[in-house]
Amino acid sequence: MKHAGRIYSFTRSKRLLGAACIVHTWGMARIIALSIVILLTTSITGHSATQQLILKSPSGSLIVQVIKNEEGSFYTVKKDTQPLILKSRLGLSIAGLPLMKPEALPELIEVNDVQVSLSVLKNNYRERLVSYKRYQVRLGKAIIEFAVFDNGCAFRYHLPKGRLHITGEQTSFVLDGNSPVWFFERTNNWKLKSYAGLWQQTRLDSLDKISPTGPVQGKPLVVQLPNQQYLFITEAALYNYSGMRLKARGNSLAADFTEGDTGFYVNSPAGSFTPWRVIGWAANLDGLANQHIVAALNPAPDKKLFKNTDYIKPGKSAWSWISRDKNYLDPSVEKKIIDAAAQLHYDYTLIDDGWEQAWTKKWDVLKDLVAYGKKKKIQLWVWKDSKFLRDSVYCDAFLDTLSRLGVAGIKIDFMNSEAKDLIDFEINFLKAAARKNLMVNFHGCHTSTGEYRTFPNEMTREGVRGMELNIMNEPIPAWHNTALPFTRFVVGPADYTPGFFSNRGPTSLTHQLALLYLLESPFQCIAENPVKLVNDPLYKDILPFIRDLPATWDSSIVLPQSYIGSCAIVAKKSGDDWYIAAINGQDRELAVHPDLSFIKHLSKYKATLVADQNERFKVVAVSTKDLTAMSFKLAPQGGWVLRLTNNEVLKSPHRDSSTKSNF
Repeated sequence: MKHAGRIYSFTRSKRLLGAACIVHTWGMARIIALSIVILLTTSITGHSATQQLILKSPSGSLIVQVIKNEEGSFYTVKKDTQPLILKSRLGLSIAGLPLMKPEALPELIEVNDVQVSLSVLKNNYRERLVSYKRYQVRLGKAIIEFAVFDNGCAFRYHLPKGRLHITGEQTSFVLDGNSPVWFFERTNNWKLKSYAGLWQQTRLDSLDKISPTGPVQGKPLVVQLPNQQYLFITEAALYNYSGMRLKARGNSLAADFTEGDTGFYVNSPAGSFTPWRVIGWAANLDGLANQHIVAALNPAPDKKLFKNTDYIKPGKSAWSWISRDKNYLDPSVEKKIIDAAAQLHYDYTLIDDGWEQAWTKKWDVLKDLVAYGKKKKIQLWVWKDSKFLRDSVYCDAFLDTLSRLGVAGIKIDFMNSEAKDLIDFEINFLKAAARKNLMVNFHGCHTSTGEYRTFPNEMTREGVRGMELNIMNEPIPAWHNTALPFTRFVVGPADYTPGFFSNRGPTSLTHQLALLYLLESPFQCIAENPVKLVNDPLYKDILPFIRDLPATWDSSIVLPQSYIGSCAIVAKKSGDDWYIAAINGQDRELAVHPDLSFIKHLSKYKATLVADQNERFKVVAVSTKDLTAMSFKLAPQGGWVLRLTNNEVLKSPHRDSSTKSNF
């Protein structure tokens, strides 16, 4: 017999047990079309044997194939007829031994239809329904769980119960080596500590040679496919595990960990899994920037831990550290910043590094500033080096003091690793802060893996090369900014600290203004000193844009003329208003014709445009009748912002833009 096979068919969620679910076929079989078909085939030629298990997405357009042959266990991913991931290895080593036995054949043991009601702060808790098929595949005693979406897939390994020594993971991602890939680069060992590299492009098969620090790259990696389609590789739900980096070799990427060959230990209760290994697909940049796979694969918030969510409030924040002078942290100066922040309709001010050393009676000064801010409706955040909070007793006492004083949140810095112990620290810190009703901003850290869904008190995290580099003689180039919405920000909010007008590097004034709209962060820390904003005539005409800037958005649309590293044009909706922001990453002028047909009843809106003109802002009213035919010029490294305000709503004396959790 040269061909033998088994066909498993389902019309809804079922556990596959017993022969009742199995139809044996020999030779050619006539297959009745059902809503889901999972095919397990065996082919034998000479001494080699291959078994294949086919897992389909809800629409059947994305297919994951699990393959077992004499070399081991593999998978492939295909979208319609287009290969996304070529034959790539599966595997995990525990105490030096493989989780999957070499002789184990793939067996499908369970399939479920899953629909996630995704409701996160950055989208104003607007519900998104995310559907996928969840499969459990057994290879001997090992189980791999697959989540197959129409726009991507993910898989994770079931861990045995007990204390485990993870000594390696064989997971790989093999792609077309000719494909362009976007990755972040920094030419020192901080690259993988803080993820603060410049986003740039190379061929995928040169990714192992291009970095002076070696072939290991951070996540996500974004691959450009034919026909302006995109693929990204990352992980989701990073809990109780070391963070996955990606080690390049030719056209292959392999899972890599900070701990290297020594591995790391995991305390694994029954039912534990590794984090998800995620492969996302997008038909265009809009689909890439608006993917929900990473967040949907994270658990929903613990209802007991987040019984009270009233303290979780998005907002804009002032910040004195980046523009500091000899009077930095003087309490009287910080009060002036609070005054200016109130004039600009901010919600917060951040007291950054040095406050505990600068103030002899630090708690008294902090208490006074909190009280002063309360009068102005401005709440305080404070900064803290994470090394002082590794002791849980000290950490709880410190957070308790902040909470009793009325501090809103804490910016915690210098984790500088995604090793297992640092991941545990971050998650435990989010829990401790939630118990004290405190919001959190992580700095000096790896990128997001969607944990902001499980822990909604995580407002933002760094893991990005942001504006603070402008004061470190490493100014941010415009092209880096045009890549960010389609690379780092694909996986979650980031604290880039935009709007640094007075030290903007090789970008224009309006480029900096547009970044406030393009780069999402529910805690939007604005770099420019607010006292300068309210007192310098240069900024007078744009102050309405600062005052009315939302910190979270109802929806977001990437316009077609966007291109990673060259131009980013995004339309965002807040309430009844639309904002279209554009930035140019090139050193030549661009003419942009934005298609605004997605905005209904355009004639009801009042349009205001901010653009660059002679090192100043140019603010002009635009007739909405002319918008569909207008060409907007983007200055070299420049930007513009178009605000569309609903005239009918504008006449209303009360406009409530408050955000409330519904989980």
